[in-house]
Amino acid sequence: MGATYHPKLSEIRVEKLRLRAYIGFIDWEKEKLQDVIISFSFKYDTALASETDEVAHAVDYKKITKKIIDFVDLKSFHLIESLAEKVFLRIQSFGPALEDIKVKVEKPHALRFTDNVLVEIAGHDRYNTAVIALGSNINSEENFSKALVNLQELGFIMQRTTFIKTAPLKFEDQPDFLNGALLLNTKKSLSELKMNLKQIEALLGRVRSENKNAPREIDLDVLTYNGFLIDEEIQELPFLLDFVRELQPEFQVDRSALEK
Repeated sequence: MGATYHPKLSEIRVEKLRLRAYIGFIDWEKEKLQDVIISFSFKYDTALASETDEVAHAVDYKKITKKIIDFVDLKSFHLIESLAEKVFLRIQSFGPALEDIKVKVEKPHALRFTDNVLVEIAGHDRYNTAVIALGSNINSEENFSKALVNLQELGFIMQRTTFIKTAPLKFEDQPDFLNGALLLNTKKSLSELKMNLKQIEALLGRVRSENKNAPREIDLDVLTYNGFLIDEEIQELPFLLDFVRELQPEFQVDRSALEK
C-alpha cells in the first residue's frame, strides 16, 4: 500500500428483487409459495472502472443478483433472519472489495394488520476480522509499542504472534527487522483500515522513498481480511504465512494462486 492510496467509493443498489419461496415454519407456510422481496447494496472502489470504462474493472452486480435468485427462488426457509444472513454471506463471498454491504429481506403480509415484516442487515454494524503485519528496523521495539497503542484504537486486538527478528531481503545493507502480526476485530472497512494504517505509519515518522525496501520506522500491512488473502507479499516473505497460520489456523492459502 503506497502513499498514493486514495479509494473512490461508489454505492451500487439493487432494489425490490421479487421472488417466490417457501418461507416459514408453520405447516401451511412449508407448502405454499409466498412473496419474498430482497434489496441489497454495497460500495466498492470504482476509481479504475470509472477511469477505463471497462467492465472487467467493475463489480458484476448482475452475477451477484443471479446467485441470489438461484439460492432463494422456489427454495425453502424457516426464518427470514436466516435467509437474510445467507444472502449477506453470499454477497460478501464475492470479495473484500465489497464494503458496507446491506441486505433487506421483506415478507409481505406476514402478520395480520401489517403490510410487511422485514429483516435488515448492515455490514457497518458488524465486526470484520483482519490479520495485520508489523515490521520495523528503526527503533523497532519502541515503534512496535507505539503502533500497538494506535492499533487498539481501530478495534480489538484478539491475539498476536511472537515478535521475531528477520534478515533484510532485496536491500540487504540495513539492520535486521523486527516482525510480527496480530489478529484484529474491527468495524473498519478494508479501505478505511488501509487508510488508518497509512496514517499510523506517517504519525510514527515513516517517510516513503523510491527505495521501497529501505529502512523504516514502521510498516503495517493487511495480510487477510474476512477470510480473503490481501497481501500477496506472503509468497516472498514466508514468515508472513507462518503468522497467518498461527493466528488463523483455519485459513487456507491457495498456493497455486500465489505462484501466478
